Amino acid sequence: MDHSTQSQDKLTLTGSVALGTGVMIGAGIFALVGQVAELAGGWVPWAFLAGAVVVAFSSYSYIRYSATNPSSGGIAMLLKAAYGPGVAAGTFSLFMYVSMILAESLLGRTFGT
Repeated sequence: MDHSTQSQDKLTLTGSVALGTGVMIGAGIFALVGQVAELAGGWVPWAFLAGAVVVAFSSYSYIRYSATNPSSGGIAMLLKAAYGPGVAAGTFSLFMYVSMILAESLLGRTFGT
């Protein structure tokens, strides 16, 4: 595969920003806020504060890792680099895959309600 074909297969920075923005707006703002408010009741501000703390740690971890090991791959590439090409990386990759399916199911249920 030559370089020109290979560069066409990658998601551009503009495409990545557009995809991330669309997902955040669609899921985070419109669908999940109502679901959280329904489930948390009067604890909504604390639920969002707890979520912000978790996201801050997660973002910091991804930033530090990306600075150490820059890669255009997804979570499977991160796990492979961390644990090597073996059972641990494969197992954790499958766990991430299942968690993404569950998150999408929750999002679909939220839009349905």
